[in-house]
Amino acid sequence: MPKGKKSCSKCGELSGPRAYMCKNCNTPFAFKPTTKEKKNTRVIRDFNWKDLQPGDKIKVTGGPYFVSHGEFIPMGYRGKFIVDSVDQNGIKAWGLDKSTGFAHIYMGRDWQNPETGVWKTKHKLLILRPKNLVKT
Repeated sequence: MPKGKKSCSKCGELSGPRAYMCKNCNTPFAFKPTTKEKKNTRVIRDFNWKDLQPGDKIKVTGGPYFVSHGEFIPMGYRGKFIVDSVDQNGIKAWGLDKSTGFAHIYMGRDWQNPETGVWKTKHKLLILRPKNLVKT
């Protein structure tokens, strides 16, 4: 088999490495299975961040940013966190993935700091909860 090709298990036709289906017989190619975490996690999008409890897992994006000569520089947190507590301006949490350590995730009103020029904006949040297993 040539480098950069894969063959169909049903008909043996060669296809490109990123093909999803065999172009000859329309048989789908097998891909890497999803992780156990993805299979067992439910994502909640619409919620009040002030209702978070200690121990809740959240996924965080967005947040404060700085604009310098037309270049957008993000300054907020990204990644998965475990909630420690909630205060009036945000969430205190511990990082799980690449965002290790303690963080204050800003959730207050949008405004620009006149001294630094940093725009303080809310982070975007998702709650990660385990899926409930249905007993049969």
